[in-house]
Amino acid sequence: MTANVLFLGATGHIGAAVLQALKAIFPELPVSAIVTSKGHFQSLSDTYRENFFIIKGSLGEYNLLVTEASKTCLVINCAPVPYTEGIAALFRGLASGSSPTTPVFYIHTSGAARIWDPPNGDVEGRVWDDVATAASSSSGEHTAIISPGFVVGRSPSRTHAVPITFPDWMHVVRTVGGPFTVASGRNVTSFVDTEALAGLYVRLAEDALRYIAGEGGGIAAPDENVWGPRAYYFASTLEVPMREFNDRYLIPALKKTAAGAWLKKETTTELSVEEVYQIVMGRFDDGVEAGIWSRHIAEAFGT
Repeated sequence: MTANVLFLGATGHIGAAVLQALKAIFPELPVSAIVTSKGHFQSLSDTYRENFFIIKGSLGEYNLLVTEASKTCLVINCAPVPYTEGIAALFRGLASGSSPTTPVFYIHTSGAARIWDPPNGDVEGRVWDDVATAASSSSGEHTAIISPGFVVGRSPSRTHAVPITFPDWMHVVRTVGGPFTVASGRNVTSFVDTEALAGLYVRLAEDALRYIAGEGGGIAAPDENVWGPRAYYFASTLEVPMREFNDRYLIPALKKTAAGAWLKKETTTELSVEEVYQIVMGRFDDGVEAGIWSRHIAEAFGT
């Protein structure tokens, strides 16, 4: 099978940065992207004109996922593909194209919310738990899962230039008139720069493409420390308590922009998870999805 990539989430904040970094290093690599709207189609077609193919469809069309994954040797998933059915569809497609001489690879974007303890704004007793994932498969797919911390930085995405959490974060800052933490804010939080995060995807893609091209250096199978059950990557470029982050990074950054007008004070306001949740919910109409998202964001600040 000729090296090629199926890309999901190409217009999102992370996905757009990953795609740009990937095409910068591999301009001749054929990449196919599933897009869900005319606007996304236009954005990508304007940006990538060579060795780039756009597939119109929905991430909930599981037969489409199976079909397109079967044509590729590497899937990079930066999109909210419906779990269980969607991921299973991608694996079915990849498995149909896999053979002892044709390795296939899957890079997944995940969140760590499923493994954290109830947040209390204090120092955690451990960094992470053992995670049961679909990181390996008896069908021959080689999988890596990337779990970013708080993403910071700008992206080439036309629709998501700033991280998806940023508007909620700034809404709380504006509401309370300055920086805030959950409780004492001693919880050590991981932050990752968008560009550095994209670089991790590209490094994994480079490794996968070497094996696909038969350039594994004589090694029969990809390194099990890079691909498989152990390949769960917590992406971070900075680890710092939230209160310290406010003082060292957030306040100086806001002062350099028009958002500095939101700072009525520079002292940190201590809030409960419930208070942060209620403030974030104020951005939305009531609804189950808005409630789940707001709760997730509120808990993240105290974890």
